[in-house]
Amino acid sequence: MVVGLATTAMAQSGTVEGTVVDAVTGESLPGVNIVIDGTTTGTTTGMDGSFSINVEGPGTVLNFSFIGYSSIAVTVTSAHLNDGLNIELQEDVALLDEMVVVGFGTQRRADITGAVSTVPAVDIERRSVGNTALALQGASPGLTVRYQGGQPGEETANIRVRGTGTLNNPNPLVLVDGVEQSLASVEPSNIADITILKDAASAAIYGSRAANGVILITTKRGVDTGVVVSYNTYASIQNELGFPEGADDESWMRLRNEADVAAGGDPFFTEEYISNVLAGTNPFQYPWANWYEGAFRENALEHSHELSISTGGSSGRLYAAISHLDQEGIMQNFDSRRTSFRVNSDIYLTDNLTAQANLLYRDRRTTGPGFRGQRITQAILHMNRDAVMSYPDGIQGTGDLLFGQWNAHVMANSGETIRDSDDIVGTFGLQYDINDNFSLEGDLTINNITTNETVFRESRNGFIDYVTGLPAPASGWFSTATLQEGSYARNEISQRAFLNYTDSFGAANVTGLIGYEEIYTKASQSSAARAGFFNNDLRLLSAGDAGNQRTCQSYNDSGNFTGSCFKDEWRVRSFFGRANFSYDNRYSVQANVRYDGSSRFAEGNRWGFFPSFSAGWRISSESFMQDVDLFSNLRVRASWGQLGNERISANERAGLFNFMNNYNLGLAYQFNGQVVPAAAVTSAGNPNFSWETTTMRNIGLDMGFLDDRVEVIAEYFWNYTSDILLALPVPPSVGVSPPTQNAGEVSNKGWELGVRLRSSPGSVDAFQYNLGITLSDAVNKIESLSGEGPFYPDKFTVWTEGESINSLRGYRSPGIYRTQEDLDRYPAKISPNATIGDIIYEDLTGDGALTAALYPAGDHVIIGNEDPRFEFGINFGASYKGFDFSMFWQGVLEQYRLLDGALNEGPNWQNYIPAIMVRERFHPTENPNGTWPRVITGNTWNLEETEFWFLDSKYMRLKNIQLGYTVPFQQYVQNLRIYVSGENLLTFTPNELYDPETPRGRSQFFPHAKKVSLGLNVTF
Repeated sequence: MVVGLATTAMAQSGTVEGTVVDAVTGESLPGVNIVIDGTTTGTTTGMDGSFSINVEGPGTVLNFSFIGYSSIAVTVTSAHLNDGLNIELQEDVALLDEMVVVGFGTQRRADITGAVSTVPAVDIERRSVGNTALALQGASPGLTVRYQGGQPGEETANIRVRGTGTLNNPNPLVLVDGVEQSLASVEPSNIADITILKDAASAAIYGSRAANGVILITTKRGVDTGVVVSYNTYASIQNELGFPEGADDESWMRLRNEADVAAGGDPFFTEEYISNVLAGTNPFQYPWANWYEGAFRENALEHSHELSISTGGSSGRLYAAISHLDQEGIMQNFDSRRTSFRVNSDIYLTDNLTAQANLLYRDRRTTGPGFRGQRITQAILHMNRDAVMSYPDGIQGTGDLLFGQWNAHVMANSGETIRDSDDIVGTFGLQYDINDNFSLEGDLTINNITTNETVFRESRNGFIDYVTGLPAPASGWFSTATLQEGSYARNEISQRAFLNYTDSFGAANVTGLIGYEEIYTKASQSSAARAGFFNNDLRLLSAGDAGNQRTCQSYNDSGNFTGSCFKDEWRVRSFFGRANFSYDNRYSVQANVRYDGSSRFAEGNRWGFFPSFSAGWRISSESFMQDVDLFSNLRVRASWGQLGNERISANERAGLFNFMNNYNLGLAYQFNGQVVPAAAVTSAGNPNFSWETTTMRNIGLDMGFLDDRVEVIAEYFWNYTSDILLALPVPPSVGVSPPTQNAGEVSNKGWELGVRLRSSPGSVDAFQYNLGITLSDAVNKIESLSGEGPFYPDKFTVWTEGESINSLRGYRSPGIYRTQEDLDRYPAKISPNATIGDIIYEDLTGDGALTAALYPAGDHVIIGNEDPRFEFGINFGASYKGFDFSMFWQGVLEQYRLLDGALNEGPNWQNYIPAIMVRERFHPTENPNGTWPRVITGNTWNLEETEFWFLDSKYMRLKNIQLGYTVPFQQYVQNLRIYVSGENLLTFTPNELYDPETPRGRSQFFPHAKKVSLGLNVTF
C-alpha cells in the first residue's frame, strides 16, 4: 500500500523522502532496498525505516524490496516530491503463507517440517497426456515413474517414492480427494493440487498405507463468486517409440544363412530367393513378411475434450466437469475410450455448517483383438519373415500361420477383446465450525468399480492356402474358437471423522487434530469359458460346446479378469492425531501418532502403533541474520518416524488369510481303486506374524536467494524396514507351502536436490522465465533374510544379504573367445560346441563346470542391479507478449538392463535380427573384431545370463516441448490460448536395442508412443 503524507520538512525538488513500515504491525523496516528502475542507483532505509533518494522528477519508478516481503514498484508523482512517500510492505505470502495440502488438511509452507514436495497443477494440465502418472515423471525429486507399456486405457506406470524399501509391495499410496485411486485414471484438467509426502513426519498420518510415500491429489472446487466456464481440447498424432532397428532385408537373410552354415547345414535362403525378395517379385512364391507394418499403426489418433463450469455465491460453491478421451493404439485394433463426469459441491447450510458432496462417474471401454499386445510383440520378435503376412482374398487377417498359430498381422486383426468398466466414487461430508478454535469434520465415501470382459479368439481351421489351394494347418489358440467372459467388482466404503484445533498466543501458533478412519473393502470375480463354436460369428457363451467349458479357468492366455474366481473382503481401522507448534516464523515442531488395525493379521497381532516427530528452524528470521544479505530464506528441518506395512505384494488381495492354514477343497485321492474328492492343507498359516515397520529419518535444508528468485531444497534420508513379511522356504517333506513370517530387513538411503530460478516479477508483456532442476538418488540394501538365502525370484534376480533388492546375477565374462590361447585359458564351457567367437564364462569355483548358483555355491556373481541412479528433471519455461514456451527433459544418469530374448537370439533361433547384430557379430574373416558372439543355428550357450549382456541404459528424453499463444483479451472471453506440443520426441541413450524406460525382460510389451498435439484452452 502506498500512502502520501505531509512531512515536517519540505522536500527539496528532485528528492523523495519517506519511511517504509510493515503493513500489518506498522513497525519500521530497516535495510529495505530502494532502486531506481532501469539503473543501479539506489539506497536503503535506516534503522527507523526512513529513506531519502534523489530522482530526476515525476515519472521515475522506484522499486522497493525486502527479505520476506512482496516487492512493489511506485511511480513518483509531484505530490511525492512535495509531501513525501510512505510505503507499507506486505509479507510475502508465496514464501510464508502459501497453503500446502497435507494429510487431512492444509499447512502453511513455512510450518512444514517434513519432506513434502508440490507439483504445480498447471504443469500437469498443460501436458497433452491421458495418464497423469506419466506427467509426473521428473516433476519432483525422489519420485520415480517408469512407463511399463503403452496400450491405451491400460498405460501402466511403476511409481516409487524414494526408491524401493521393502521386498513386498513398494507402491506409494495415491489418494484423490482422500480416496485411494489410480493415477492413470485421474483427468489432468480436474486437478487443483498435487502433493508428495516422502517421509514419516509428513505421511504418518495415513499410517499403514503410507510406508512407501503418499501422493495427494485434490480436485478443483467452485469459485467464491461469479461463473467461470472453461473448455480444453487437444488432438494428437501418435507413433511408435523405441522399437529396435532391424537389419535390412538382405543382411537379415544372409545372417540367417551364416548361422545355418556355422551349424553345418546348407544356407536356408537361396540366391534366387534373396534376389526375388529384394526385387519384390513373386511375393507369394518368395514371401517376406514385414511384421512391424502388419501389426503397428501409423499416425494413430487421440483427442480429448473437457468442459467445466465453476460458480459460487452466498449459498455455496459448485464445480462440474465432463471429460472425454478417445485413443487409438499404435498397434492395430487397440483402442480406448474414457468419459467421466465430476461434481464437487460446497453447500453453506449455516454460517458454521458446510456440507460437501462430491460425485465422480467414469465410464471406460478398452478394446482390442483377441490377443494381448505383449503376445503380438512376441510374434514380431520371435517369428520367421519368410511367410505370407496376409493374402489378398478380401478376408481381413488371413495369412500363413507359422507353427500353426503365429502371425503378428493375423493376431492383431482377428478376434476381439472388450473390457467395460464403470467407476463410481461418491463422498458426502460435513464441516462444523464450533468456534474460532475448533471445527469438526466427517465424511463417508463409497468407491465402486465394476468390470466386464470378453475375449474371443477365432478358429483358423479350414483356411485354404492362397497359393497351393490346400488346407493350411492351425493349432494352439487358432485350433478352435474360444470365448472367455469375466466379471469383477470392487466395493469400498470408507469413513472418517476428525476434530481440528487452531489457536494463536502472541507470536505462537498451535494446530492439531485427532481422528478416526475405517476402510472396508470387498472384491469378487467370476469367469467362464467355452470352445467349439459353430463359426467365428457366434460370440455368445451359450453358443459354445457345453462339453468343453471351463469355469474359473481360461483358455490359452487369459484376459485381465477371465482366469479365476474369488470373493474376498478386508478391513483397516485407525485412530490418529497430529499436533503442530510454530513460533515467530522461526521455530516449528510437529508430532503424529497413528494406531492401525488390519484384518490381515490374527487376533493379538492386528494393531500397530506408529509415531513420528519433526522440527524446523528458520535461521534467516533470527536477529543475527538481519545484516546477512545472502539469504532471503534459510531453514533446516529434521524428522524421525515409523510407519507400518501390511501388504505382501502389489496385489491388494495377497496374503489376506496367511495367518490361517489354507485348504484346497478341489483335490482328489484314490481309495480302493476309486477317485474320491478330498481336501487338505496346502499352505501353512502363521498366527504370530504382524506389521512390517519402516523407520524413516530425514534432514532438509531450504535456501532462498535474491528475494527467493533462486530456491534450493536439499534432503538426505535414510530408511530402515524391519520385520518384512516373507515366506522362507521349508523342506519339501513338510508337504505344504511355507508360512508368512516377519523375517527380512532392508535399508534405503538417498538424497534429493531441487533448484528453482525465476525472473523478477514484471508486466504481462515483459519477458519472464523460470528454470527448475531436480536430481535425486536412492540406494537400497537387503540387511537381513534371517540367515536364509540367497533366494532367486526369477532367472535374473537374486535376493541376498548385503545387496540391492533389484540385484541381477549371472556369469562373469572377459569377452569372446578369439584365439586358441583363450580356449586353453578358459576351458569350462556351457556346451562342448562353444569355440572361437563364443562368449567366455569364468569358472569361479574351479571345478571345471559352470553352475548357475551364486558363488561360492556356483559360478554366478551379482553383476549389478536395475536400480535407477541419479534421476533428474529439467523444466524450462518462458513467456513474452502473449507467447509462452516450455520444455521438460527427464532422464537417469546411471541405469543398466540385462538383455534377454529375441534381441540376442537373432538368427540362432530364426528370431528378430537387430541392426547392431549385423554390424557387431563376430566372424573369423568378415568381422574378426566383432563385439557380439558369432551366430550359429541352435545356439543356446551364448544366451546365458552374464555381465556380457549387461547394457548401459542411461538416458535423457525430451518428455514435452510446447509453444503457445494467448490471444489478447476479448469481450466475453477471459482467456484464449492455442498451443502445439510434442511428447517423447527426442531420446539420447547409448542403448539402441530397446526403449530405456521399458522394464527388463524379453522386450515383450506394448511399445510406448511419441506424439504431436494441437490444443486449445478457452475460459469465459
